Amino acid sequence: MAISLRTHKILWGRSGNRCAICGTELVVDPSCESDDPSVVGAEAHIVARSESFTRGHDSAMSPKERDGYTNLILLCAVHHKQVDDQPGYYTAERLRQIKKSHEEKVRKTLSAEDREEQKSDLIYAGYVDEWVSRSGLDDWMATGTWITTRPSAAPRGWYERQSEVPKWLIGRIWPHRRPTLETALFNYKAVLQDFLMVFGSHLDYTRDDSRFVNTKRFYRIEEWNPELYHRLLEEYGEHENLVCDLFFELTRAANLVCDRVRETIFSGFRLREGAVLVTRCCVGFEMKDVTCRPEYQDAEREGTPYPGLTEFRSIRYTRDFVLDPRDPIPPGVNEE
Repeated sequence: MAISLRTHKILWGRSGNRCAICGTELVVDPSCESDDPSVVGAEAHIVARSESFTRGHDSAMSPKERDGYTNLILLCAVHHKQVDDQPGYYTAERLRQIKKSHEEKVRKTLSAEDREEQKSDLIYAGYVDEWVSRSGLDDWMATGTWITTRPSAAPRGWYERQSEVPKWLIGRIWPHRRPTLETALFNYKAVLQDFLMVFGSHLDYTRDDSRFVNTKRFYRIEEWNPELYHRLLEEYGEHENLVCDLFFELTRAANLVCDRVRETIFSGFRLREGAVLVTRCCVGFEMKDVTCRPEYQDAEREGTPYPGLTEFRSIRYTRDFVLDPRDPIPPGVNEE
């Protein structure tokens, strides 16, 4: 288990970003504009995450309970070390009392605006946790390998769950206090809808392997018709490249959401997991595995980066990663 974003927000918000023991502020402002704030605190477990650690052996808590808000306390680096080294004094019960007392003091200092901001950020945090789960972010690289390796395929469970994500995002009650985060999530929704439409337009429903949905090799024809065969083969290649490029764009959209979460809700969001990556297998004559990190660059990050499928078919050639080497299709030009 990992600590959820919502749990992070509850703990840091109710602690006022301060150590529960000494009250030291745990987020230090940067010394120059190019630097980010520095987080100098830690989310310490009251009952340890592992039964073999200090204060871990005396509880039957599940892994989920150990990573829950009630079992966490915010501490500076000094007191985190002291708490770990002195379990005889810093018992679980004493730490719970310290935490309760500290949070009561913080609560009295909060303005009505502070409380409203905390409330809305908890809503956002809950939505982001759900988005991470629904999008399959933790298994993204494995999913991307199947999708970007010909013939493109997707785990059936992932593919079927994705059709529900756009409807789920549309149905949320948005606080409208973090517009850049909301815009990033709806940008993700727009890319996902077009990816599902394009990928789903040529699926092979005759395969026996129920674990995956695969692109049909529709250039395979029974009749002897070289002209038709080569035309379909070219269309197949174009389709596969567009599927791959749309998945790269979906990865960019996912990375943008994560960036916006770090900018607006919690600076430590998914720092341990890192950026969302894609690995393609058997690339080029050397059949290498290639890992890339698709992200929106510079001005692409403003507003809603994804312009819709029609324009994307041409502007995708300006992105950081692209498969189709053909000349761009100018916007408004009929391919036929």
